[in-house]
Amino acid sequence: MKNLLLVSQHYDDCLYQSIKRDGYQITHCDFKELEGICESNQHLGVIDLRGCSDLILIERLLDGLHSHMLIVIIVNRQQLKNTDIKRVIGKYAWDYHTEPIDHGRFFRMLGHASGLSTLKRISRSSLKSENESMLIHSPVMQALDEQISRVAPTDIPVLIRGESGTGKELVALNIHQESRRSSGPFVAVNCGSMVSGLVQSELFGHARGAFTGAVAERKGKIELADTGTLFLDEIGDLPLDQQANLLRFLQEGVFDKVGGTGACKANVRILAATHIDLDVAISKGEFRLDLYYRLNGVTLNTPTLQQRSEDILPLARQFVDVFAREFDFPGCHLTDDACRALQRHDWPGNVRELINRVRRAVVLSDKGRVNAAALDLLSIKEVELLPLKVLKNQVERTAIINAMQFSNGHAEQAAVHLQISRATLYRLLEKHDIDQSEELCLKNKN
Repeated sequence: MKNLLLVSQHYDDCLYQSIKRDGYQITHCDFKELEGICESNQHLGVIDLRGCSDLILIERLLDGLHSHMLIVIIVNRQQLKNTDIKRVIGKYAWDYHTEPIDHGRFFRMLGHASGLSTLKRISRSSLKSENESMLIHSPVMQALDEQISRVAPTDIPVLIRGESGTGKELVALNIHQESRRSSGPFVAVNCGSMVSGLVQSELFGHARGAFTGAVAERKGKIELADTGTLFLDEIGDLPLDQQANLLRFLQEGVFDKVGGTGACKANVRILAATHIDLDVAISKGEFRLDLYYRLNGVTLNTPTLQQRSEDILPLARQFVDVFAREFDFPGCHLTDDACRALQRHDWPGNVRELINRVRRAVVLSDKGRVNAAALDLLSIKEVELLPLKVLKNQVERTAIINAMQFSNGHAEQAAVHLQISRATLYRLLEKHDIDQSEELCLKNKN
């Protein structure tokens, strides 16, 4: 069963029960109780900000959560006009949802967050385990692993380049864990998600009274990473005016807090990543050349999934195992046609796309058989060769399984979602060999 932390000012039984029916084990608390569980082993959180006004308290509490938890925030539409609310969402949320809650979209979002959270935990705890070695069969990944081993023990800045979805943050985390700073903090900052105007406060911190709402002194990301590693993701999106402040820190090792009265110091190793071409950004005057030289001590390139084709099947099999355990679907495996489809696909979304396709396929697997249709990787030629009756049955079966999952196995509710009678649903369950008694199609066994 998947664990989830639900934090809300006012108890919403409808939301609670809906999440519970979707197969989550819920820990619920209000914001006053949250402080006591900030160090819990929860890795996925739903933060309901509807009706909340004390954002200073909420930000302080979320600071203790978002370093190890994926957070989904719920707000009402009116709150999106509030600058402070938008700042909180931009800073802490993996994604957000506005009321009225669209249950289909909301639970798809929760499912993606849950899967990503699971994979991050596995990656962070076993980057160099015996199982991890099977994921670097390809020469390009073996070369990257060798480069990581060489640069990790040093304090040289590293610039990690690669397309979105190729695992740049995991490379940075790997460097940190192999370095002499592994016992110190690893602090990741997405430079593209920080709210404009608050970048300096986020990076360098602020003093009490520095601006409206600054009721207490606050450490910035650089200070939080002291003795450890600061990972600046999407560094190419850092505003030009803040690049000068970061450059000063890289040159002199000192920085100024917003509203502070003196220079502060921090002993931090800098790793940075970008998916944009910094050479082009420099030529356009959007990125400082001197900052580029400071960040680019060594450049590591994360290969696309196409470039590491030998790793596709081992990665897919590991993800199948991960999600089979998460959803309690024992015996899940890739079929031969799925393996062929995985190897011929172009993978424009790289490993992130592979994760999403495998997760969906495990949920839709037929008695543990993860095939090309479940992966949504049938070629046009293969689809054209399938008889219309077969295609119709595939769509019909998938729709029934989705409805049964959404209603947690309650046939009457599933029939309502499908807009058919309960008798018709039972007939279709029998037609498509969906064994309700064994709960083969459910996310969670109650």
